[in-house]
Amino acid sequence: MLSTQGTETKVAVVTGGAEGLGAEIAHRLASEGFEIALFDLNGEGLESTAAVIRSAFPGLRVLTVEADLTDAALVSDAFAEVERHFGRVDVLVNSAGGSGTKSVHDIEDLTPDMWSRVLDANVTSAFLCSRMAVPLMRRNGFGRIVNFSSAVADGLAGPSGTVGARLPYAASKAAINGFTKQLAKDLGSSGITVNAVSPGLILPEYGRVRRVFEALPEEARAATRTAIPAGRTGTGAEIAGTVAYLVSAEAGFTSGCILNVDGAA
Repeated sequence: MLSTQGTETKVAVVTGGAEGLGAEIAHRLASEGFEIALFDLNGEGLESTAAVIRSAFPGLRVLTVEADLTDAALVSDAFAEVERHFGRVDVLVNSAGGSGTKSVHDIEDLTPDMWSRVLDANVTSAFLCSRMAVPLMRRNGFGRIVNFSSAVADGLAGPSGTVGARLPYAASKAAINGFTKQLAKDLGSSGITVNAVSPGLILPEYGRVRRVFEALPEEARAATRTAIPAGRTGTGAEIAGTVAYLVSAEAGFTSGCILNVDGAA
């Protein structure tokens, strides 16, 4: 089993766990035997994800923590609650974030507040959660941090599709790449690995990205699929499987990697 070290069950913290990729990743890690702590602002969504996991894996402990992950004090409180509940943290998946709900192409239409909100949601949240997780991982000489980049880190031409404010989103995901590579080097001898998944267009079973994509005209959806060399969009299960590898014991020599899961886009 991937989730055991000695006789103790490992604990995975998954941010953005209320729906979409975060929920699918949490379910996959639970299937590997990890106990789960779910972080998100959406309390109702958190309880829904937790209920699905508990139903599928009776007896597995699942903790939900409703918190703003851009607030340092609230993140500190969230990890304190995880420590009280489980006594350890072995895995952190920083899947919270996004590009916002408003499509913005022109820099002149991008407000400073919108810029800050997107950068904070993607970069600051990953920093604050990693900052709290690392000391807990050091105790056992083992840890896995998985951040979320995006193919948009290299820029996006043409229509935005499912991406909202794409300029700060691209900037934030490029920053995640640098954050991942530097933190991996800083923690190189600690037993803690740090990697990032860089998805292309992924449609989870449910969530905002799927809703936005399915609301596009059929011709726009078809054109989007055609532009992907694989000829299709990716699935949440494919992303969850990638994360499951990166947090496994077998991935101990993989660190500082930005792993593209994008259909060769």
